[in-house]
Amino acid sequence: MGFLKKMMAAIGVGGAKVDARVNNPSLRAGDTLTGVLAVQGGSVEQRIERINLGLATRYRHDDTHVTHQLTRQAVVPAFDLRPGETREFPFSLPVPLDTPLSLPGTHVWLATDADIAGAADPGDQDHLQILPSREAETLIMAAQRLGFSLSGSEIEHHHGRIAQELAFRPPHGQYRVAEVEMMLFHTGGGLDVILEVDRRATGVASLFTSEFEQRGRWNLGAHTLAQGPDAVARELEARIRALL
Repeated sequence: MGFLKKMMAAIGVGGAKVDARVNNPSLRAGDTLTGVLAVQGGSVEQRIERINLGLATRYRHDDTHVTHQLTRQAVVPAFDLRPGETREFPFSLPVPLDTPLSLPGTHVWLATDADIAGAADPGDQDHLQILPSREAETLIMAAQRLGFSLSGSEIEHHHGRIAQELAFRPPHGQYRVAEVEMMLFHTGGGLDVILEVDRRATGVASLFTSEFEQRGRWNLGAHTLAQGPDAVARELEARIRALL
């Protein structure tokens, strides 16, 4: 009977279970995620080599979605777990500033996995709501002050790393643009912004294409951000008009 239990635990039946209980599933990028890892022993004694936590998301590649591990770290070292035993381990996990925001079509979750000697990984997933950092929120509010509305987002694999592109629709009939897209990268208390403007074509050009794309890079410093959304809106408007 003991041999059968060990065989079943090796394929995940009757083995240990791991559950991450998150204290703050809604938090800003740059904050720290906290909670407790609850480990429940199964029908046999098992050696838990380590328990890992990390953040994960998905991005679109061609016609498929690829799961991408944003962060991963060991949070619980090796220990022995007796049958039926319950162990709890508090954890804290930094959420990087450039973690994708939770918007329609974009999901971020806490991925839990355990390395167990001779057994299947009893992994766990907990979806999170990632809110903008203070810096990103100021820029988004600035766009809204100009009448732009956040219309969607997409995760891209950009120059060897994951980046989120935010799409904004202009107020009706203004700016002669179809859409403004931004990628935000935190740097030294400010933001490095890749700004792309999709212009509506007019005249003869409209016979061949409906839009032109213009892209620019903008370093939005901490000093300007500290002045609030109105100051950022003035600079954002100037940047958009320069790309028209």
